[in-house]
Amino acid sequence: MGLEVAFQSRELRSTCESPARAKRELGEAAGAALRRHLADLEAVETAAELLEMGLGFEDCARKLGLVRFHLNDDLYLYCEVNHRILPMSGERVDWTKVTRLKVVNVGSGQ
Repeated sequence: MGLEVAFQSRELRSTCESPARAKRELGEAAGAALRRHLADLEAVETAAELLEMGLGFEDCARKLGLVRFHLNDDLYLYCEVNHRILPMSGERVDWTKVTRLKVVNVGSGQ
C-alpha cells in the first residue's frame, strides 16, 4: 500500500503529479528527482523504511515532524508527519510508526 501522501495545496499536488509541470517549474534534474522521491514514498509502508533503503532525510529544526529531501542544488522536498497525534519515542519522532506524510513545499533551503 505504501505511505499515504497528501499535499498542502492543489497547486503543489499538480506540480508533484505532473512531470511536465515539475520540469517547467523546477528544471529537468530537480523534476526527475522529485518524481523519484515521490515514487519512493509510495513504495514503503513507514517513513523509517526510507532510511533503510538509503533515501535519507533531514529533520528540520524549526518544527518537530518536518523533514526535507534533497532534490538538486538548493532545492528540497519538504514533508511533515500527517498524523493527528505525532508518533513519538521519547522526545523524538518514531519514524517506524509514521505511515502518513504531507508534502508542504518544494523549494530552496529554509
